[in-house]
Amino acid sequence: MPKSDAGASRRILLVEDHPVERAYLQNMLLALGYRRVAGVGSSAEAIGALARQAYDVVISDIVMGEGDGTRLPNELRQLVDGGRLKSMPPIVWISSLADELLQSHVRLALQAGCPSSQALAKPVTRTAMQHAIKAALHSLDDDTASPRRTAVRREVIEAELGRALNSGDGMSVVLQPQVDLTTGRAVAAEALSRWDHPTLGAIPAVDFVPAAHRLGLDRTLFNRVADCVVEVLVTMHAEGIAVPIAINASASTLCAPGLPDGLEQRVTQAGLPARLVKVELTEDEPVTDWLALSSALNLLRVRGFELAMDDFGAGIASMRLFSAMPFTELKIDRDFIVHMHREPASRAVVAAAIEMGRALGRRVVAEGVEQERDILLLRELGCTLAQGYGISMPLAPADFIAFCRRQ
Repeated sequence: MPKSDAGASRRILLVEDHPVERAYLQNMLLALGYRRVAGVGSSAEAIGALARQAYDVVISDIVMGEGDGTRLPNELRQLVDGGRLKSMPPIVWISSLADELLQSHVRLALQAGCPSSQALAKPVTRTAMQHAIKAALHSLDDDTASPRRTAVRREVIEAELGRALNSGDGMSVVLQPQVDLTTGRAVAAEALSRWDHPTLGAIPAVDFVPAAHRLGLDRTLFNRVADCVVEVLVTMHAEGIAVPIAINASASTLCAPGLPDGLEQRVTQAGLPARLVKVELTEDEPVTDWLALSSALNLLRVRGFELAMDDFGAGIASMRLFSAMPFTELKIDRDFIVHMHREPASRAVVAAAIEMGRALGRRVVAEGVEQERDILLLRELGCTLAQGYGISMPLAPADFIAFCRRQ
């Protein structure tokens, strides 16, 4: 049970359409020491309450008569993006739905940007509720998550990102190896951008990449990463190490005029073959200009660059994109890899992606491999390429070169 003062300081919003059950859960929360509990009867009421008052944790039913809880994550995301809510709260789902649907809602909340999410099957026990709230509160960093500190951090990032990208000060890349599961050899790597700020310290890409998009700096970020990658490839090429490195790019970045020409110029001036650079299309934004994207991808492919489709299966247009564009590789979204052991649907998606890649003659890479059992199952399903922390964490360029050299 939380200490009384800690419980009294936490605001919890309970979303449950049945008055009797709502009262029962409110009493349970009070008994656990949480004194600031507000109860509402629909997701619409919840959004209204959150627009007026910030809550530390949201506990919500899923199936409700007026406004299903399923809508909550997306509506919360809209509040945050519109500036009416400072940050996404953790969500604890409570429902009598099947576990598969409960876990699907957990992923939905996480994809929307909630710092954590849990699911409890009804009837909810006090012990389960206590553990869920504890986990939710643990995901909140009280120092960095305070509204004022978050706002200041965002202002600093947006004010100084352009200068950092143009000068290169503090900007770098790390490289996560992509290995052949049959030999253990590195066959490629993905470049991940990093920013070491003089006062904020290490700023994760999840913070500054969206900022680059908001500020229209996507192309500048791409060019900065490309410069870093070319520099690493030149060193590797001199040692006779021919391992391609992928650069991430959104659809809008690839549609920018002159991007294929600029990338080709960088590679040619460095004396590198284009095949050592892979362009990886991310699915963090929808495709708005299919013709421009198709033109850019075809031009890159004609000039010898490899093309990978990142997060396959995560976007609603994955199949159409992959079948219509000249990709040489698809990367199965890590969410399916993480859940393929206990969710038949995830395992089926992984198996189907592997078979589709084989039928079309494209390489298939599993992302998010974290455990030995992931490797064993992927081998069983016929996937031979993978990356993830279970294989190697992202490495500094010198360490990646040493990794390749040892092989």
